[in-house]
Amino acid sequence: MTEIKLFQNGTVKSKDREFTRLVGGFGEKESVISDLQVAELLGYKHGARQVRERISKNITHFENGIHIVDLKSSDVQHDTRKMLKSVGYTDQSYNLSKNIYILSKAGFLLYLKFAEGDKAVEIYKDFLEDYFQTKAENEHMKTGIHEQIEKWKEKKAFAFGMSIMSQSDDDKVKYLNEVEEANTQILELEKIVSKEEVVKSLQSKIHMSELIENTDGHFDIGNFAKIIGVKGLGRNNLFKWLREQKILQSNNIPYQKYMDYFKVIPVVNQFGKTNDKPLLKSKGVDFLVKRLIKDDKIVTKSVSQILNELPQAN
Repeated sequence: MTEIKLFQNGTVKSKDREFTRLVGGFGEKESVISDLQVAELLGYKHGARQVRERISKNITHFENGIHIVDLKSSDVQHDTRKMLKSVGYTDQSYNLSKNIYILSKAGFLLYLKFAEGDKAVEIYKDFLEDYFQTKAENEHMKTGIHEQIEKWKEKKAFAFGMSIMSQSDDDKVKYLNEVEEANTQILELEKIVSKEEVVKSLQSKIHMSELIENTDGHFDIGNFAKIIGVKGLGRNNLFKWLREQKILQSNNIPYQKYMDYFKVIPVVNQFGKTNDKPLLKSKGVDFLVKRLIKDDKIVTKSVSQILNELPQAN
């Protein structure tokens, strides 16, 4: 059971209401919004219950840990329970509810799409920017990360040059260690940039839900591996990763819970033997991109780009 800690981080006004900004659940510094707050913001007559029902109705589109976290399926700390009471949850409502959701920014955007339609995102744009602090702060952070990457690249170039020029073996080892440290720092920072840019791209299309629902076709996993271009994750390593993630079984057939993302077809090999082969559905492409990002893999293409580049499997 995942341990969840939530904190308060100021307030945000919307019309005549004031909302306490919540932080945590998806990361220590990430803003989240509760189902009760969503209900208050949207003026739902039946409160948080209405939000939970709409999430349940579209639950296949919401991924736990990326879009939503169910507090009733998590280890909620005592201080967090007290904090939830301060934003409107009662002991009775908490104990009797089957689900209590918190939503990330991506999750709230997805919820608005399904529950309120395209215009809702524009209507609540100012609230989104204020509540999730996505205006100047994110741009400043991104600029800062790019600057850090450039500084580490300069340090790497200097250390590499010194390692070549040094006469002493000890000095060579010292500078090569500095090169390795720089490589590590650059990789970690690039992961952050990749996550920011890909998640932004996915959010702008609400995870491509319309495109995915309207795209018929099935795609070869090897071609998917080539097109996403994740370093060190070619066809064989991608299959290995899928097995390690418990998405595919040892025979490369999807586990039952993930079968909806794949189509399994029989193929005849060169020896005349028939084997089962998994193909990706369009929703499977979206699912794997999100899982790769979650696993700190650097994916630089959006789902729409990948779907446009993927050839249909025969």
